[in-house]
Amino acid sequence: MRLERRYESRQIAERVEAVAGAVDRDLRERPLIVVSILKGSAFFMADLARKLRGPFACEFLHVRRAEGAREVLQIDFSSGFHVRDKHVLLLKDVVHTGVIETYLMDHLKGAGAASIHLGAVVDKPLDRKTNVSVDFSLFSTEGEGMFAGYGMEHEGLHAHLPDIYEVLPEQ
Repeated sequence: MRLERRYESRQIAERVEAVAGAVDRDLRERPLIVVSILKGSAFFMADLARKLRGPFACEFLHVRRAEGAREVLQIDFSSGFHVRDKHVLLLKDVVHTGVIETYLMDHLKGAGAASIHLGAVVDKPLDRKTNVSVDFSLFSTEGEGMFAGYGMEHEGLHAHLPDIYEVLPEQ
């Protein structure tokens, strides 16, 4: 495996600033909850939270899978947060198929959220198996690679890297 830099920290910071402006514009003056799907979107949430101007709450949830599997085993909410009549910004590291995001968005709608918006570090719209769309993304890309860095792990490593790398096979 090798890492190939796709997005530098400077580009990430510029995009976070732009996304924060769009969120402020679109979701201003609303009771907002920003929910990070752990672990991959935690850095994105932290950077975005420092740039948002309106009042909001931060929450976390963790989607657990079996080692190497794509199926969801369990969803853990960090606290018993309530979304009834609130606007939710759900943050994910990479939106691939949209299956997990659709499930979570349906769950939050069922819990009474006023609206649900999806944000992603990397959006991969060509991978979709559902009709979910990303409202706020730092980057959109085609291709089949995995990503690491900026909070995203590959095989438990590389989350600490300040840039975003595509994980590629050895040449």
